[in-house]
Amino acid sequence: MNVKPNREEFLAVEPCPVVLGELEVRTLRPEERQRASRLLDLEHYLGAALPVGRTLTQVVHHRDRWVALLEWGPAARKLADREEWIGWTDLQRARRLGLIVQNRRFLVLSRTRMPNLASRALGLALKALPPAWREVHGYAPLLAETFTDIEQFEGTCYKASGWLPCGLTKGFSQHRADFYRYHGRPKKLWLKLLNRNARSILGSLDLPRTYQPGANPGTPERALPLKTSQVESLQSALRAVPDPRAKNRTFTCSSLLVLVAMALLAGRRHLAEIHRFGQFLTDRQRQMLGWPRKPGLSRRRAPSYKALYNLLTQLDPHAFAATLTQWLQSHQGTLPRALAVDGKYVRNQVLTVCLSDHESGAPVAIAVAAPAPCTEEAKKEGELTAARRLYEQCDLTHALLTGDALHCERKTAAALPEAGGDFLLQLKNNQPTAFAQAQKIAGNQPPLFHSTASTPTTAASTSGG
Repeated sequence: MNVKPNREEFLAVEPCPVVLGELEVRTLRPEERQRASRLLDLEHYLGAALPVGRTLTQVVHHRDRWVALLEWGPAARKLADREEWIGWTDLQRARRLGLIVQNRRFLVLSRTRMPNLASRALGLALKALPPAWREVHGYAPLLAETFTDIEQFEGTCYKASGWLPCGLTKGFSQHRADFYRYHGRPKKLWLKLLNRNARSILGSLDLPRTYQPGANPGTPERALPLKTSQVESLQSALRAVPDPRAKNRTFTCSSLLVLVAMALLAGRRHLAEIHRFGQFLTDRQRQMLGWPRKPGLSRRRAPSYKALYNLLTQLDPHAFAATLTQWLQSHQGTLPRALAVDGKYVRNQVLTVCLSDHESGAPVAIAVAAPAPCTEEAKKEGELTAARRLYEQCDLTHALLTGDALHCERKTAAALPEAGGDFLLQLKNNQPTAFAQAQKIAGNQPPLFHSTASTPTTAASTSGG
């Protein structure tokens, strides 16, 4: 008498090639969440993952019967081996980390296991992941990452599915918001390209529009734009800036100025944004800056808005700008390929002029205009004169500087090539003669090519292609 196998034994008696060829994958439905969490808690050694940030769960099934579950979520904030493999900058990592997803859980259900099922299920899930993620979150990820416990697993299914082993972690796990604790069990890091051009896209100067929904518009508050050695070097340089405060020196002048400088480099522009940047630094980052501990607590204090305001309103802005510019120049090496010049008033009192990196918006040099036209000479002070001082201070070799119509004039056009740079300045019809000559040249020559016509005496025409 033949006994029909029950559902729990179904896959075990099916021929492997037939079953593997009939596997399908889909996104978990909301009403199935409880069932999936229960299975992960019962069978996965880590249990179900907590839903944090953008997540997606996939179900691999055979004729509607579940055989595997995969949970995807946000990537780890920082992994030395991953960053080296990608080759991106710290700012690019902070802003584009959302384009990497982490395989947080992968479970092949115990009663449906069979040879080659894990690698087949993983391969199907990876193929379906980009469109499924796009449907849920509005963009497709570029790279996947995961970890395996080297004491328990070989990671054979990941290797068979084309994942790349990229080193071991240092054996720490996150404990609460700002702290990590050592557990002494390093895990192997695996990476998988979801787009063959993922590395070049993640490290590119400009992120394609298709992937911009997955990027951070500003760096996360805890992501520092400088490495530890650079922070220490900057703080040492800023100790030369005189402290104007007579009292209330809980925070040293240099530790507050380092915060201001790092916030500027991370793209912050207003005092409230700078203050917020400091409030969200981790305890380890606060210790690096030398901030004091809270009385009776282990966590260190962050400066208040009032502390920053009191220092900046009394500070000699020229001394700060000169010291910061000197440090930026000494650490810049070759300046970015494209820079922008712009002037901003701080609280309608102090005019600052910045050369900024096009990619990140971070300043690479800063000048401060005279705060008040007390003399005839000072009356001529403004964005143009402060900008010219910047050109004299900076090595602009291989840099392309862009500016609005205010900067389209002869002295600027002469100063930039002398500093080794090229320029692209906006020209409007408020300069009718120059505008007419530019239109004439543009009508005879393609854009970005040298004109064969005689060179007019205008700033716009002195820019080479």
